[in-house]
Amino acid sequence: MVWRRWPVNVKALIRRVNHTLKLHKLFPEYSRILIACSGGPDSMALLHLLQDIAAHRHTKYKLGIAIVDHSIRPESKDEVLWLQNQVDALGLSFYTTTFDVPTLSKDLKLSEETVGRQVRYQWLNEIAHSEGYDYIAVAHHKDDQAESILAHLIRGAGLKGLTGMAVVNHDYDIPVIRPLLDVTKEELLAYLADRKLTYCIDSTNDDIRYQRNRIRHRIIPELESINPNVVDAIARLGCSVSEDLAVISNLTVQAFERLVTIDKNEMRLSRKALRKEPVAIQRRLWQRLMSSIDSDITLTTAHQEQLLDIVNTGEGKTFTIKSIKVTAQCDTIKVYCKH
Repeated sequence: MVWRRWPVNVKALIRRVNHTLKLHKLFPEYSRILIACSGGPDSMALLHLLQDIAAHRHTKYKLGIAIVDHSIRPESKDEVLWLQNQVDALGLSFYTTTFDVPTLSKDLKLSEETVGRQVRYQWLNEIAHSEGYDYIAVAHHKDDQAESILAHLIRGAGLKGLTGMAVVNHDYDIPVIRPLLDVTKEELLAYLADRKLTYCIDSTNDDIRYQRNRIRHRIIPELESINPNVVDAIARLGCSVSEDLAVISNLTVQAFERLVTIDKNEMRLSRKALRKEPVAIQRRLWQRLMSSIDSDITLTTAHQEQLLDIVNTGEGKTFTIKSIKVTAQCDTIKVYCKH
């Protein structure tokens, strides 16, 4: 994909990113923010935009810069040194580590993308925690959001996958913040050009063996030939689905409270009462039941079909997943831990 570097209104860009942060009540005065930075254009833009926003708010932030060398490219060591020189010139704290992602990928039988993401976020959280940072900031932007939603769509994800990435993520002890989700790649490049800021280019970003790159360089340009504003359209879809999903989630909580009786060792509910609920609520109610016993369990489509069959029949039925057992006799469904 070729991005066109249109002129950018830097003040308007700063206000837009600041609006995203204010909307989510993020980065109050004197916040300590650890920025995940690769030295590439997105993260270098994030670094300087956060400095601009601090000036815009007439406050100060304690910024730290963290980079992971994934040992995938021979030039990555030089990029770490280049970034360290940039950070030293700015007088900011600098943190780095190295993981042998190719070897870990083979050992764990997972893709390099997956392993790299796992070790990167775990390490960022450890550094943020040990060094007293309030937030971890990452540079995902609107184009990344569109790519993420398309990737989930291709995998057949449900509504949750179509929401894309959230501005605030609480998967770790330290919240991960994405301040740039309302900003396009094109705008970031224009900002860097306007500010005459330098950055590194990751050669693997053009390697279409990676699914994300195939989406970026093949699928999105084809979609743009149909709708030039497709990135905005996909991002709007993510926002719309997120809003709708929040309503469905609230309805699921209400259904759980209304239908589920909890004793010491089991949860009970009525087949007849459950049948009256929309299938969308039933599916989410089953996931909530399982997660309340074992948070690591994610029900597949096949699991959900089995559970829907338990609800819709009057016969005695049994369903087992990991340590959880579901039994149905007459009108009563029981969910409990086998051990």
